[in-house]
Amino acid sequence: MSRPSARHEGPAPLEWIESAVQLLRTAPPGALLCYYIGSVPCLLGLLYFWTDMSRGAFAAGHLVESSLSVAALYIWMKCWQTVFLSKLRAQLLLEPEAPWTGGRIVRMAVVQAALQPIGLFLRLLAAQVLIPYIWMYTLFLGIAILGDGTEPGLGATVRAAWREATLWWRQTHLALLCLFGFALFILFNVIVVCALLPFAARTLLGIESPFTRNVWVMFNSTFFAATLAVTYLCFDPLRKAVFLVRHFHGVSLQSGEDLRVGLKALRRPSRVAAAALILFATLGAGPLLPVRAAEPPPPAHVEPPQLDDALNRVLERREYAWRLPREAEAETEHKGWVATFFEKLGRTIMSWVRKAQKLAEKFGDWLHRLFFPDKSDSPEASSGLDWGTMARWVLVILALTVCVALGVLLWRSRKNIRGVGVSPAVATLPDLNQESVTADQLPEDGWLQLARDLMDGGELRLALRAFYLATLAHLGSRELIRLARHKSNHDYDRELQRRARGKAGLLDAFDENLLTFERAWYGEHDVTPDTLDGFSQNLERIRAC
Repeated sequence: MSRPSARHEGPAPLEWIESAVQLLRTAPPGALLCYYIGSVPCLLGLLYFWTDMSRGAFAAGHLVESSLSVAALYIWMKCWQTVFLSKLRAQLLLEPEAPWTGGRIVRMAVVQAALQPIGLFLRLLAAQVLIPYIWMYTLFLGIAILGDGTEPGLGATVRAAWREATLWWRQTHLALLCLFGFALFILFNVIVVCALLPFAARTLLGIESPFTRNVWVMFNSTFFAATLAVTYLCFDPLRKAVFLVRHFHGVSLQSGEDLRVGLKALRRPSRVAAAALILFATLGAGPLLPVRAAEPPPPAHVEPPQLDDALNRVLERREYAWRLPREAEAETEHKGWVATFFEKLGRTIMSWVRKAQKLAEKFGDWLHRLFFPDKSDSPEASSGLDWGTMARWVLVILALTVCVALGVLLWRSRKNIRGVGVSPAVATLPDLNQESVTADQLPEDGWLQLARDLMDGGELRLALRAFYLATLAHLGSRELIRLARHKSNHDYDRELQRRARGKAGLLDAFDENLLTFERAWYGEHDVTPDTLDGFSQNLERIRAC
């Protein structure tokens, strides 16, 4: 299949779904664990926010902090979903996952916190029109795939995700339609199971509940929100795996990654997962023991005033606030929701300031009691020498001395590290006589300057190799090749033929320079100034294409 037809036609959507199912089946258990660590708290917090804001009597008083909490949980979920996709991607590429260093975690959190909240609103707007929704959803899912801390910044992540989002819109619609039908099937099963659970508990365990007395009590907004959340947890990992497979095929159009993974899979021994067999072998269903209800204790006698006070205290709790009427809504209606939001935000910030002030006061009181105790009741107050106070001041002086010494040592060590980190980078140059030298050890300008210095010193053969490494560095900066230590010159040539198709001038100039370099470096041909001039002219042609 030619490249234009592969770009527009692509694999079949059912192949994506089949590959995604196989990927989830062979994925390590830690991948799904990471997904549910992020998604379950977010959905539980969203359900609590839904019920509290719709029924709670004191909902308006804590609207701001609840909204901020839900936003933080959403970013938490997106970060853990990125970790989940990173593990699946490593499994798909048949290579170990990159280590999660501190810098990578910070970069990943910054990218997801900066872009994913924007995607939430853009997807809601794009849902009004079908095709832009696919592009928006694929774009921000690509950001979740690529924004795992390995890309250099926000711009590179967005550009790479947008290149993949515009591929195969027809196949993407068909795949999403198939997944939507599967999600409806899961939703129907979840609703049926949740509706039958109270009746099963009554039949098997004798537990009577309001749902068994009146089945229509169950069908409310909270019930449907909970069933949608359970459906999301069951369905969303498969949807993300499908779009990860789609992203993999899209990237392979440029890099040929699918060929490399296919060759690696031929050399990799097959591994049969036995988790399901172990699970069914170890779990045993024992007979249900008959449960005998305990005899209720005799009722205690409580006076009516005490009972009223106890009921009032219980009903004032937050978990029972949904039963009380709302009294603060009239003030919100005539002020407007914007003014009310900023007013509540100000009150929330002031409450945080007051709490911080109280903590500072408590810390100050503790320090005052530590160093200036009340000696009015002490039997040693009349004596002239207070050994306890002297010991405290000696400890304070020692602690301050240790802190100052540690600060000086840290400052000196940081200064030494800076000096050591700069000097080798300036003084050390690659030894071109070594075959282990690669083009990514210096930038293009560095290789060109080294080539000119070698020409001035009469080392024409080494200067030719420096010019060739400058050519590779230039092509690598334009992402026409990927620099790697294990690649040969002909590997670079084949990769350039694939990625620079249509640029005949660039390919001819590179092939001519490659032939000249290999004749001189491996064939012991003489290198003359005319040879270097021709090589430099071809390099300028490559840079101009």
